Amino acid sequence: MAFIAIRSDNGYIGFAKQSQQNTGAAPTQFYRWLDGSGIEVDAKMEEIWEGDGSRHLSQLIKNRQSAKIKLITNVRPNDVGFLECAAMGAGSDAYTAPTVATVLSAATLVGATSISVATNTGLTGTGTIALALEAGTATEEIPTFTLPASGVGPYTLTVAPAYNGGTLKTAHANTGTVKSSASHVLTDQSDGSYYSGEVSIGGTAGIIIRLRDCKVEEIKRSGKAGTYISYEVTFSGIACLVQATPATVTFDPHTPYLFQQGTWTLDGSTTGDALAVTSFDISQKNNLDLTIQAEQLTLAAIIFGNLTMEFACDIVFQNGNRIAETYFGGVAGTVDAQAVAQGNLLLVFALPDGLNTLTYQVTTLEYSKVGVPQLKKDGKAFRTPISAASVSNQSANPWLLETTLANTSYAAY
Repeated sequence: MAFIAIRSDNGYIGFAKQSQQNTGAAPTQFYRWLDGSGIEVDAKMEEIWEGDGSRHLSQLIKNRQSAKIKLITNVRPNDVGFLECAAMGAGSDAYTAPTVATVLSAATLVGATSISVATNTGLTGTGTIALALEAGTATEEIPTFTLPASGVGPYTLTVAPAYNGGTLKTAHANTGTVKSSASHVLTDQSDGSYYSGEVSIGGTAGIIIRLRDCKVEEIKRSGKAGTYISYEVTFSGIACLVQATPATVTFDPHTPYLFQQGTWTLDGSTTGDALAVTSFDISQKNNLDLTIQAEQLTLAAIIFGNLTMEFACDIVFQNGNRIAETYFGGVAGTVDAQAVAQGNLLLVFALPDGLNTLTYQVTTLEYSKVGVPQLKKDGKAFRTPISAASVSNQSANPWLLETTLANTSYAAY
């Protein structure tokens, strides 16, 4: 009999939002996973020792069985919203439709310098605007156009010279969609919707496991100088079902966000430490209640617990101000102080297309630790690690993190 090994990269991870509890859903949102991703099935076992005149273990029984899916991925403009919505909770996405939503009045060719559109709503201003042509199709393109649109209907939009020398890269069909960005404003809620996750380990030659009734246990949003913005997300679920047929996998076709595409405002300033950040993490823990077990081997339900949101970053050390603020009551402080240093965060990542953006906002940060740089005889720059917690500021803030997306996902997550 032949010995057949399966490659460790033969697999996929996908998710779907369920319509209700106890009803799994086939995955519709797939992610390009990174090492460390996968599924873990956990059975809580109990040893049964019974007196039978021997010194032998009688048997094992299962007390409970559950599973977790961990996804580590470089996030892209559309697929990041799905993860944010799952982590933030049910009803977290305040969706706003695009201001420009029209269609092409005629087909266009590669190299065209203008397009013809049916309406001019949102196209009467001045300057430039990035528009998605045929978003979500194989011919999607996001050119920049010069405003205003001319004509009396159909209307003509001229490709801006800064985009590909003023010409289109792709041909587009008559009646193809023309839209500006949609807006998604996501904030933390009291509880989350249920999701299904599916992990293929070697396809039908291995095993395909669908985990239903999942909620996000924790999510870490990370970035480091020179690399992509990545998410590490852990879904905890109730019950598994092995699948006989693999899913058809499709991915967000856009490029991931890069660290260097970010613009920082730290504690209200765009200078100083805001220009010296070399890495960051925004870590969220939903502290799920994973103890709700009734008459089944699996859990009966999962609910969100208390929310913790923490911010950490490393900066190139330039002065002692942040150390003094955290421990000595202010920049000019000289003695130990009771006061807790407060700040805020606004971090915006923007793709070069002028349409897709990812924004994080924290209203109140309270700094818990600022590392004092240690002396080293290596001739390298001092660096300072910083830790802070996002707080409600005694109930003044309705949320701990607001994530805002501008993208081509034209429906609420």
